[in-house]
Order: sequence, then C-alpha cells, then structure tokens
Amino acid sequence: MWLLTLLFAAGLLFGAVLNSLADNLPPDADDVRHAPRRPRCPHCGRSHRPPYWLAVAGLLLQRGRCEHCGSPRRWRPVLVELAAGFVTAYLWVWAGAAVGSLPDLAVRYLAALVLVLSLILVTVIDVEHRLILWVVVWPTALAILAFSALRSLAPLVMPGLEMAGNDLVKSLLGGLAGYGVTLAIFVLAEVYIRVVRVVRGQPLEEVAFGGGDVNLAGLVGLAVGWPGVILSLTIAIVAGGLFSLVFILVQLARRRYTPHSVFPYGPFLVLGALVIYLFGKNLAAIFVAGR
Repeated sequence: MWLLTLLFAAGLLFGAVLNSLADNLPPDADDVRHAPRRPRCPHCGRSHRPPYWLAVAGLLLQRGRCEHCGSPRRWRPVLVELAAGFVTAYLWVWAGAAVGSLPDLAVRYLAALVLVLSLILVTVIDVEHRLILWVVVWPTALAILAFSALRSLAPLVMPGLEMAGNDLVKSLLGGLAGYGVTLAIFVLAEVYIRVVRVVRGQPLEEVAFGGGDVNLAGLVGLAVGWPGVILSLTIAIVAGGLFSLVFILVQLARRRYTPHSVFPYGPFLVLGALVIYLFGKNLAAIFVAGR
C-alpha cells in the first residue's frame, strides 16, 4: 500500500507537469508559444507560490482560491493531477498482473505510463484548443517504438526472457495501419469540404478531422499494434458516431442545431487506444469464452 501511495503522490507531480504543458504548448491569442513555466493565476497573472504549484494543494490549503487575489482556481488542473495520480498507481497494479520478471514489469509499466500520461495531455489540449500537437505525439511515438524495440531485442540479449506487449514489427504494422486508414479518412473529408464549398458557394470553415488526428491515430497504432489497431479505430468511430447522434438530438430538441457542427475527435481515438491497450486481452478472453 505504501508503494501505491508513493506512486500516487508522484503522479500528482506528473499531473502538475501536464498542466504546465497544456497551458503553454498551444499558441496563445497572439499565436505565441511559451516554454513550460510555473503555474499562474489566470485572473491576476501572478505565479503561484511553490506550496501551491499543485492544484490539489491549492484546493486543500486555500479552498481552491488564488493565494494572491483570492479568485477561484480552475478545476481542470485538479482533475488532471488526480487522474495522473490514479493512473501512475493503477498502472503498477495493471503491469504486475501479466508479467513474470522484473525487467518485463519495468518495461511494461514505463511504456504504459508514458503512453497514458501523453494521451491525457493530448485530450486536454484537443478539448480546450481543438489541436493535436506534433510536439506531443511524435516524442511519444518514438518512446513507444523504443520500448517495442527493447521487447524485440531483450530475448536476444537475455535468452529465455519474454516480455509482454507488442514487438517492433507489430508496432510498426499497427502504426502504418492507423496512419494509413485515418489519412484516407482525412483525404475524403477534404474532398467533402471542397464539394460543400462548391454547392454552398461559400467557404466551409469547420474541419471535423484534421492532420493532428492522423498523427494521433498513427501513435495509437504503434501502441496497440497489429491487429489491435483495427479494433481500437472501430471503438473510436463507434463512440464518435454515438456522441454525434446524441449531440444532434439534443441540439434539435433545443432548436439550436447547426449543420456541420464539429467537436474534437482526439478523445475518441484516445478512448479506443486505452480500451485495447489496457483491456484488449481481457476483452479477447471474454469473446473467446462466449463463443
């Protein structure tokens, strides 16, 4: 229990880093990108003191208010820190349930931690800014490839050692499939936009599926491998479709429906990735047992 508590505390610190990246990596109103910096109050603009860099600490010690001006702090940083804390602790239990050696446990845990924390950051930025930044996706993709290569090379260096997860070949095939399928969807979406522009006689500014989504799908493919990427994308498409249906029905009921309304698609790709990456084998076992 003490180890999980320690990991949860470390996860809170990871969450603070994610919040700083989410606040500073996307361009501001003047299209300026900032290097990660200390958390600051959006109302008075002053940096929080070190004891309150953690939003959770600010919630507990200052009742969620800025120590300088007394304005309420945002809830997103608190939620991200708590999510990162839970993930950091839970993944240790998840990794330990399917491994047989310490090297296998370390690789499985670190690979999952890097992926899930990066996907949290991707989700926050996409929801708030409608952006999926390459500066987040590509370093994560390289890290996942490095872990996959390690799984492939480990048995050669240490005969008899087997590691859970995708090897380099499966990861590369998954990445190519994820990138290729979504790139085709992206091209079709561009064709559709051009057709609508001609029919309507005016520009269609809304973009439902962008290049960032293509990059993210490639990352998802690298993480879940082949053929898991097919199930992952299927989950994303179905979840996105169901959300769209509910969204349209709600807007129609409120008489506020606007054709071609769009929403971030990244969270659905993240959902599909997490379901398959974390629970794919369990789902497969349930499917086989039910046949």
